[in-house]
Amino acid sequence: MPRLTSRDYLIHRQFLCEQWEERDGAAFADLPLQEQRDLHDYYALTVPFTEKEALTHRNAMTKAFPSLPQKAGRAYEAIRAAIDGTPNQIVDAHHEATTTVELIAGKHRSLLRITGVARPRPDHYRLARALLALANDPVASATLDKALAKHLKNRR
Repeated sequence: MPRLTSRDYLIHRQFLCEQWEERDGAAFADLPLQEQRDLHDYYALTVPFTEKEALTHRNAMTKAFPSLPQKAGRAYEAIRAAIDGTPNQIVDAHHEATTTVELIAGKHRSLLRITGVARPRPDHYRLARALLALANDPVASATLDKALAKHLKNRR
């Protein structure tokens, strides 16, 4: 595979930033967590860099983590394949690992796929909303209280 030129790096970064911002990172859910982290670390998708700053960041990350460009390149190819709908080993393995298959009426059926989108930093607003929703849900709150009591009892 040819080396990534500065121009190509900026084109890839722009494409990934568009996927992250305009499509709320939905395509990233097709990748495992570590590949998502590699893309964020190498391309700094959420940082508003100028082209010169982005290239400086690339050089710093390459010096600090020499294998990161190769890992990010594989992740980039995987996300492109997921968007285009073409086969990719990383995406296919992730889909298989995150899909549950149940036996229903004698037939194996794919029921549910649970994936996540890794954010480079915690989103405090979303975290607060989730905690408030959990606190306001009486069933979830009771379950959480029981689990906490059990945990505290086991620590003693």
